[in-house]
Amino acid sequence: MDRVRRLLVVGVASLSLLSTLALTGPAAAAKHRVVVATGSITCTKVTGSITFSPPVHHVATGPETQTFSFHASGCTTRKSNVRSVTSGYLSYSVHRPNNSCLGLLAAEPSTGSGTWTPRWIHATTASFSGFTFVDNTTGDVGFTVPNTNGTARTTGSFTGGDHGARSTATIYINMTALQFRDACLSPAGVARQIVTGGTAHFG
Repeated sequence: MDRVRRLLVVGVASLSLLSTLALTGPAAAAKHRVVVATGSITCTKVTGSITFSPPVHHVATGPETQTFSFHASGCTTRKSNVRSVTSGYLSYSVHRPNNSCLGLLAAEPSTGSGTWTPRWIHATTASFSGFTFVDNTTGDVGFTVPNTNGTARTTGSFTGGDHGARSTATIYINMTALQFRDACLSPAGVARQIVTGGTAHFG
């Protein structure tokens, strides 16, 4: 009887082990494995915000950090091992020696990162030599990276065949250049702007 009981215990343990392997074995692990996406990605809709800390003023009051936080959708990959990307979250920061409105014209380097959905796609890290002001067809002001004749580089996912040298992004705020200037001249300055649209390309 003891021998039968021992065999039953071993059998139950074996079945339990097999069940565990079936749930967490190579197939399940592969499903959640982080994958470095090759090729490039283009997202046609970018929204979010730009935060200026401290606020931008006509006359500088000190050094400043600009934080760009974007949500990207309408994404399409090209020549990639990842067929579908639902969306992305992009975050960039620019550090400036002063927070004057004129200081925004200087081409300061920026660095950022992008995470993607599905989450098993490896993140993208991007660096740009600077950014410049642009206008859309309705007159709204925006920013584009890199700056004119500037450089771009990405690591991680979506580096293309040239380390992301052709990466670029453009965003717009719901304000004309004149309105932005007037806001800079106001006592409160510009602390935050809503991003109403734009595009992003990595790789």
